[in-house]
Amino acid sequence: MSNIEKHSRKVRKLFQTFLVLTPLMVIYFWLTTNTPYNFISHTGIFNLSFDINELTEVPLTLTTRLLAMVASLLYCTIIMYALAVLIKLFKNYEQNNIFTLENAQSYQKLGYCIFYWVGGGLLYEPIMSLILTFNNPPGHRMITLTFVGLDFLTIVLGFIVLIISWVMKEGYQLADEQNYTI
Repeated sequence: MSNIEKHSRKVRKLFQTFLVLTPLMVIYFWLTTNTPYNFISHTGIFNLSFDINELTEVPLTLTTRLLAMVASLLYCTIIMYALAVLIKLFKNYEQNNIFTLENAQSYQKLGYCIFYWVGGGLLYEPIMSLILTFNNPPGHRMITLTFVGLDFLTIVLGFIVLIISWVMKEGYQLADEQNYTI
């Protein structure tokens, strides 16, 4: 077994673990946040981009927790889709299929996932702020929307990944044409 196959198997298994843990951690977070059972936030393993205590003036109700959980799980489907694409990519690497059209298409999907992540974040933050402030008294409810420099850099990264996928597709097509040339 080559190093590429061996390391690809390890990375694939790591991504498979993340694929299973991602929704479980989101569910755990929303069921335990602001409770004594929330050891993840207390240790700093998982933090939100906003402070729940700044948004809500009342303790979180079960309905609020469930709505926040559903919104977070919807947002996490982007990560889970990207993880599924990465699992497929590293499975191909594991089978020593490196320069293939399928891999180039996987990179293209990953590039689009980056755009979906930024777009999803633009929707997630206002929805989450509305969910968390809904039980506040009138006049204390809010909807927040931000676009920070990191979002711009993420979009640039998405373009870079798409360009890499385009170059890989072109390289595959050139190699394929060369194979059929006599």
